[in-house]
Amino acid sequence: MSKKVWVGLIAIIILLIPLAGYEFWFVPNYGGDDYYTYIGASYKEVIEQDSSGNDYREYYYNQSGYDKNGNEKLLKFDSALGRPIKENNYLKVTYNDKRQQVISWEKVQKSEVPRKSIEQILK
Repeated sequence: MSKKVWVGLIAIIILLIPLAGYEFWFVPNYGGDDYYTYIGASYKEVIEQDSSGNDYREYYYNQSGYDKNGNEKLLKFDSALGRPIKENNYLKVTYNDKRQQVISWEKVQKSEVPRKSIEQILK
């Protein structure tokens, strides 16, 4: 084979390695399915201590979330803010099945919540 063909094949392989890593490692570990939930006053406050012996508060949530088709999933997550999440807000929560945990959450407007999800939330 000519030198140009070999260089072309090596370039394609080099470009495919990051794509394969993204698909086979990053997506399964850090991606997930989106669920929607409504935040009320449904948190549990826990006082913990850091390694220096100083007290700090954690706010844990354990509530139902609904995907875009209205299917329910029990979501367990914390506020990660050092304070409770503001009440009367809708959240879009990304849940990773492989790790069995919430990866991230963000506040969304009620109009951004899919129709089937909002129907389940308002029941």
